[in-house]
Amino acid sequence: MPDLEPPPRRQEALRRLRKEYVEAQRQLAQIGFVLQGSVAERRMLCGKASCRCRREPDARHGPYYQWSWKSRGRTVSVYLTPTQAATCKEWVRNNRQMERIFARLRRISVRAARLLEIPLK
Repeated sequence: MPDLEPPPRRQEALRRLRKEYVEAQRQLAQIGFVLQGSVAERRMLCGKASCRCRREPDARHGPYYQWSWKSRGRTVSVYLTPTQAATCKEWVRNNRQMERIFARLRRISVRAARLLEIPLK
């Protein structure tokens, strides 16, 4: 049985979805470097019993910057300089934006598949 062209209304809907898909691809192409994980700013207590950091929370040492991510099912962390932390934060934001765009591409694809009556579970 030959594939039939979708009716004109569906063709128009597919055209709009393709346009939306291309726009999402354009946004994806503008994203810079990406890193998974998160960057945290921490202030720490030291080991000296007589240090001010034990009595006054505002006197804790730091800030120290830490980038954490999952690798082979385990959390890995490294300490960063303030400059490195700023770069990593930007790249982590880029990764989150990339993930949102990927989710949008998937949603558009599912809508197109439904228009073409491709069975989805």
